[in-house]
Amino acid sequence: MFEWLLFAGITLLGAMIPGANMAIVLRNTLGRGRRAGFFTAAGLATALLIHASLSLVGIATLISQSPGLYAGIRWLGSAYLLYMGVVYLLSSRKDQNPDNESVAASSQHSFLAGLMISLFNPKVLLFFMAMFSQVLQQDHDWPALMLYGLTPVSIELAWLSLVVMLLTRPAVQQALARARQRIEGAIGVTLMALGIKVGLG
Repeated sequence: MFEWLLFAGITLLGAMIPGANMAIVLRNTLGRGRRAGFFTAAGLATALLIHASLSLVGIATLISQSPGLYAGIRWLGSAYLLYMGVVYLLSSRKDQNPDNESVAASSQHSFLAGLMISLFNPKVLLFFMAMFSQVLQQDHDWPALMLYGLTPVSIELAWLSLVVMLLTRPAVQQALARARQRIEGAIGVTLMALGIKVGLG
C-alpha cells in the first residue's frame, strides 16, 4: 500500500508541473470553453493510458533501446509541438469566436490535440518506463499492475478536470478574458520552446 501511495504521489506531482499538457488545456479551455477543456484532458489521459500500457508490456524498453526509433518519436513530438506553438501564436493575433466552430469539431480537435501532444512526448514515455520498471520488479499480479497502470491516468484526468473547472468559473473567465490574446501568445511561445527542447533531447 505504501508503495502505491508513493507512486500515486509522484504521478500527482508530475501532473501538477506546468508544461505542454497544462498549456494545451489552458489554451483550449480559454478559447473553446469547458467542454473543449474536458475533451483535451481526456485526450491527455488517453495518451497516458497508452504510455502505461506500452511500459507494462515492455515495448517502452524496446523503444528506448532502439536509437533510431526513439529519435523518430522525439522528432515527431518536437515537430508537433512547434506546429501547435506556431498555430497558437498566430491565433493570438486575431479575434476568435468559439461559435465559429461546431461543438463536435471543437471537441474532436481538442481531444486529438491533447492526445498527440502527450503521445509524441518521449520524456513521458521514459518517465513511465522508469516508474514501471520498479513496479515490475515487485512481481505484482495483473490486478495490481492494472491498478498501477490506471493510477496516473486517473490522477491526470482528475487534476486537469479540476483546472478546467477553475478556469471556467465566471470570475476567473472575466479576469482572463482581458488578457486572452497575451495568454495565447505566451502559450504559443511556450509550446515552441518545448518543441525545441524535445528536439535537442
